[in-house]
Amino acid sequence: MDKVIETRHGPIHARVEGQGPAVVLAHGYHPDSTWRVWENNLAALAEAGFRAYALDLVGYGESGGERLGQRQQAEAILDLLAAEGLAPATLGGVSWGGMVCLEAALKAPQEVSRLVLVDSAGVGYFSEDQMEDVACPTLVVWGEDDTVLPLSNAAWFGATIPGSRVEVIAGVTDQEGVPEWGGHHPMRFKPREFNHILLEFLGAT
Repeated sequence: MDKVIETRHGPIHARVEGQGPAVVLAHGYHPDSTWRVWENNLAALAEAGFRAYALDLVGYGESGGERLGQRQQAEAILDLLAAEGLAPATLGGVSWGGMVCLEAALKAPQEVSRLVLVDSAGVGYFSEDQMEDVACPTLVVWGEDDTVLPLSNAAWFGATIPGSRVEVIAGVTDQEGVPEWGGHHPMRFKPREFNHILLEFLGAT
């Protein structure tokens, strides 16, 4: 199902599947990014009893408006949670989308029940003190062969976010047909392994 949710910064288009506790997913910064980066994960979440929202952030895909910085995108996601009655929700983001979700969790910790950071940006932007303020269970997933953001960034998040769990997915780009940057999107190119890790985390926290 497709929905458009109004926020203070403009409308957000979401692909929505399933019923249950909400898992809200944000894409990265690339201008062609849309909700479809999560299309291999939505059915698994729905079948496991979650309501998955894969977003086109403001200014991307089928959402209107101008593209915004991560703080404004975080505010828009928080508006979406309020409008849809989803809070507290799990927020998940890949690359720059991870930064957006971190911003939301730091701004409104009571609205965010869990964080899922997939090959997330933010090292060098957030301080260790800020990461120590992350109050919810956090899963960090990284493609071992990510050529965009190094695996060492996963270790930094794991060391600075209290109680966080780090999972590394190997061999993403060893598969036929996967682009050389594919390690940056393990949820797209190794969805079975990623979905198993994600659902185990959601079930345990």
